[in-house]
Amino acid sequence: MKVINVELSVIPGKQAAYEAFIADLVAGSSSEAGNISYHHYKDVDSKTDYEIIEHWKDADAVEFHNNTPHFQKFLSGIGDFLTKDPVIIRMDYDE
Repeated sequence: MKVINVELSVIPGKQAAYEAFIADLVAGSSSEAGNISYHHYKDVDSKTDYEIIEHWKDADAVEFHNNTPHFQKFLSGIGDFLTKDPVIIRMDYDE
């Protein structure tokens, strides 16, 4: 299994627009055949920090995801919302 954590810091005042923007990514990614779980969280101690936690069946599922229209839309637009580059942590997990 592939696990990916993405930390996102949103520009103050853009949280509502960001949450609307990210909703398409979460809905599309969650419905992919190779997805085990895909969740988006807001940090309870911050008004502007979020995290995506993704679990994928295997590397092929991640590769498929990376080429989907909803992920490509995310890549092309996410920079409009962030104060800094996302922090991405990739892990392999053997069940």
